[in-house]
Amino acid sequence: MFRARKKIHYLSLNLVEIPQHLRNMKKVKDDFPLQRISVEKLEINMEVDLERALELCGAGKYQVFHCALMVTTLGAAMLEMIGSSFILPAAACDLDIPDNLRGIITSIPNIGVIVTAPFWGRAADTFGRKPVLLFSTAVSGVIALVAAFMPSLLSFALCKFLGSLFLSCPSSLGFAYAGELVPRMRRDLAVLICNALLMLFASLCPIFAWGVLSYNWLALGLRPWRVLTVVYAAPLLLVALWLTQTKESPKFLMTKGNATQALEVLRHIFAYNSRCAKNTYCVTSLKSDEDKPDEEKQSALALLRPPHAKWVALTGFLMFGLFSLLNGLFLFAPNTINKMMTQGDQPATICMLLKEPENQTSNATCVDSISSSTFQITVLTSVIYGVLVLLLSLSPLSKKALLVGMYAVVGASSLVSAFTTNRIVAGISMSALQITALGIGPLCAYTVQLFPTSLRGTAVGAVMMFGRLGSVAGANAAGVFLAGSCIATFYGFAALLFFCAGLSFLLPRDQPPSKVG
Repeated sequence: MFRARKKIHYLSLNLVEIPQHLRNMKKVKDDFPLQRISVEKLEINMEVDLERALELCGAGKYQVFHCALMVTTLGAAMLEMIGSSFILPAAACDLDIPDNLRGIITSIPNIGVIVTAPFWGRAADTFGRKPVLLFSTAVSGVIALVAAFMPSLLSFALCKFLGSLFLSCPSSLGFAYAGELVPRMRRDLAVLICNALLMLFASLCPIFAWGVLSYNWLALGLRPWRVLTVVYAAPLLLVALWLTQTKESPKFLMTKGNATQALEVLRHIFAYNSRCAKNTYCVTSLKSDEDKPDEEKQSALALLRPPHAKWVALTGFLMFGLFSLLNGLFLFAPNTINKMMTQGDQPATICMLLKEPENQTSNATCVDSISSSTFQITVLTSVIYGVLVLLLSLSPLSKKALLVGMYAVVGASSLVSAFTTNRIVAGISMSALQITALGIGPLCAYTVQLFPTSLRGTAVGAVMMFGRLGSVAGANAAGVFLAGSCIATFYGFAALLFFCAGLSFLLPRDQPPSKVG
């Protein structure tokens, strides 16, 4: 009787309703008190789609590990790109950098990223996220390291440009790669948190500069700016080693018809999260993408056709406006704040100080030192604004609300920077331009939401390419016009930000987790 009762009860189990965390033996026994068969002996044969299978893996330690790796990858690329804001002022004498070329030199990394962004996005969609990201990160790190030992401005700039040709992938793909290994109910939150942590990572840029440039390296035969260049390049090499430990995106594997490999990745994630054996994972097969609509299997040219074209244009322009501040005007903040902290104590606006004769390169004496007050302001504001961005990312505010608020606040900060005569307030408001980093996460989350898996890497690359165009335009505009038309420069950037705030209202509403693919 007991055996018959046991068999009937076993057959009556609804396998679809088996708790998501089968790894928890106690929970299974509590839910089925009459069931005395161990989890290892349950003959589960579930065929589900990829999203459901990813949910059954749970959101746990593996997602934390993977997202931390993606944040570090994005951060390493960011340090290499924005580190020039501290390297160039410190190298001004050694490399004989004229003021009118600083904007061009600053924008060199973004030029290379723009040229190669479509290539790396398509390469990631063709060959896989992991191998492409690993290769590009390692090569860019090696070239960045070589740049530290170049003897002239031309050779230094050439190395920076060559390295930037490989920098597009680690500077953008991380957001898509992070989202694809997180269950859809946590996907937007994961991307937003990654972006917030990325801004905290950005605070390492002035911290490293403060530590390196404040030390006298001449005893070792090295100039401080060369050591700082090595420090900014090292994270790329370390990240390349770390990337060998991650797994390929199961979404990419499914688009290539490799359901078996995708299932093996899911089993690894389940085992890592639950500390259970891989064979206890309840999914035994994945539904193929054969039944998905044709729009899910289009080439990169589909981005130029409806309905994708309008979203590429909208998110691309918003990213353009964002990066024109973040990698444009903001890169001149350390040098501008340094001049404010060292040009006497009389009340004056930023634009008044930039027109002072002693700021011209025609002086016989070359000054490449950065004051401790500049480091204090940039470090403290970076940490404070980074924590603020993290808290806002964890708030219940929608992606659209975050974007509108961010553009409006930074636009106002741009105006305050131009008109205040209080040097501390001016330094804080100039540093506030980095709050634009808050918008990267929501825009990348929108890109992940709006485009299918087969186009996601290309779409993220295209949107980030518009951002790099903004970086080049912003850096060159700031470099050329700050000295001659300073007030008009701040007016122009503020107007662009307010316009982007208005355009953000055209973005779709945040979709419920059940509809986000």
